[in-house]
Amino acid sequence: MQIFVDADAVDYKLISICHKGDIVVSQDYGVAAMALGKNAYAIHQSGKWYTNENIDQMLMERHLNKKARRASGKKRLRGSRKRTAEDDEHFRESFEKMIHMAMDKEK
Repeated sequence: MQIFVDADAVDYKLISICHKGDIVVSQDYGVAAMALGKNAYAIHQSGKWYTNENIDQMLMERHLNKKARRASGKKRLRGSRKRTAEDDEHFRESFEKMIHMAMDKEK
């Protein structure tokens, strides 16, 4: 599938085809919030689960970080470190747990 509209077009398309019980992998808190709003599951590439209990705090932190970047004149405060094999393993374990939890809820 190819989408060429704007920066958020892929996000909106993803959410438009997302259904209850689906699992969305994203590093974008906004996408995660929209997925949770559709009763889907959302997980960050780090393995952290987005939940209805933590998403508001994460969105607020994103907002505050954006304000700090704007105030400092910097586009980014710091870059991401290189992904490691341990990061991949942590994600795999967390993702598998989420899959099992989602499947158990569907029973």
